[in-house]
Amino acid sequence: MKRFYTSLLTILIFSIQACSDKTQVDLETELTEVVKVLDNFNKAHEDRNLDLLMTCFSDKSDIIILGTDENELYVDKISMGKSQKRAYETFETIKLSIRDKVLKMCQDGRQAWFYMKVNWYVESGDSQYIFDGIRTTGVLEKENDKWKIVQLHTSMPVQGQAVNY
Repeated sequence: MKRFYTSLLTILIFSIQACSDKTQVDLETELTEVVKVLDNFNKAHEDRNLDLLMTCFSDKSDIIILGTDENELYVDKISMGKSQKRAYETFETIKLSIRDKVLKMCQDGRQAWFYMKVNWYVESGDSQYIFDGIRTTGVLEKENDKWKIVQLHTSMPVQGQAVNY
């Protein structure tokens, strides 16, 4: 019986240590890596570089990408990439101005989320378009030691307020 309790106590101690073992994560370093992904995301658009853009997104089959156009709902990066390729072929110039960036991270350093406002300047043919204050939010996860976007949502705010607050 003594052996049983000794074995049980040993297993219990190892179990408690395993559950309470929290590997220290350098959140500042992880945030720096997240910023690099977001910078690549923006650079990919300005350079119309589809290959760079694709590296920003997860290969998972359960991601969600929601753009500003009504039909821009993608649940994988391949379909988003096909659509983005057509857009890049249409635009001669894309310039982005990023402001109001907010980054947050889980304490375990495995998931991060962001918000940023993006001003878009686009030239297509003889036309120029300016889209101010495009709200962009998203979630990134660390996969195989690399940060990848798993959820992205862009929206264009309406002018005025429905209700004063």
